[in-house]
This record gives sequence, C-alpha cells and structure tokens, in this order.
Amino acid sequence: MASRAYGGDVIRPRTIAATSIVALAALAYPAVAPAELDSLPMSNYPMFAHPRGEVTRFDVVVVLDDAGQEQPLDLRVIGGTDQPIQAAETVQQAIRRGEADELCEEIADRLDSTGRVQVVTVAYDAVGWYEGDRTPVRRDVRAECDAGGGT
Repeated sequence: MASRAYGGDVIRPRTIAATSIVALAALAYPAVAPAELDSLPMSNYPMFAHPRGEVTRFDVVVVLDDAGQEQPLDLRVIGGTDQPIQAAETVQQAIRRGEADELCEEIADRLDSTGRVQVVTVAYDAVGWYEGDRTPVRRDVRAECDAGGGT
C-alpha cells in the first residue's frame, strides 16, 4: 500500500521504472534507428552526422585586376544583396541554367574598374583550407568577360 506525501499518492517504484525505461528508449532511438527513418519529430540531423568529402566546391565571381591578381567582389555587385547565401545562390543558379555568361556581363556592367570578371567553380581540400592551404585543387572558369561592360 502506498503512503501519502503532501496530501497525494506517492509514485510507485514500478511507475518510476516504466517511465525511466520509456524516456531512455526515446533518447536512444535516434542513435539506433535506420537513417531513412529520420524525419520530424524524431530527427538526428544526419546532414551533420555523415562523412563529408575531402574536396569542397564553391561557385564564385571574382575580378582579375590588370596584374592578373584575383580580387573578390562585393556581394551587392554579385547578387544585388548583402546576404551571402542569396549571392551564392544567384551564382549557382546561373551556372546550373547555363546562364553564367549573362551573369558575368551583368556584373561587369556594374563595375567601374578594369580587368576581367570570371564566374568560377573552385574546389578546395577542406582540411588543407583550415590548415592554411588556400590553393584550389581545381578551378573551372564558367564564364569570363571584361570588367566595365563588354566582352
């Protein structure tokens, strides 16, 4: 027979044990569940948990100055925004659609400087990048045009 504490029933040991088992099972489930079952409301965020490749690609727009040095462009020049993800998506979509030449011309028209605008896909060794090696392992020019408008 359960005793009373503070005017109510005391929780029985079996209830505590059953509740603990259910809570532990819910916590352990994401670690043992098949990856294809990952979805709301029980998600273990597999996009952060699976191995990544050693090489990471980026679609970018740069300008080569008269000395041939690569200079980054302001986000507003690239995509008309100060949001990095939106600017990156502008470049990625142009490449995907086969419109890199048009994007290059649009950006070139916004520049007052001389040089060459390039729409480029660069690939870096991800670990090497964080160790200080900023040399791309691959660099593919998707489009190129003269800065200040015109090809």
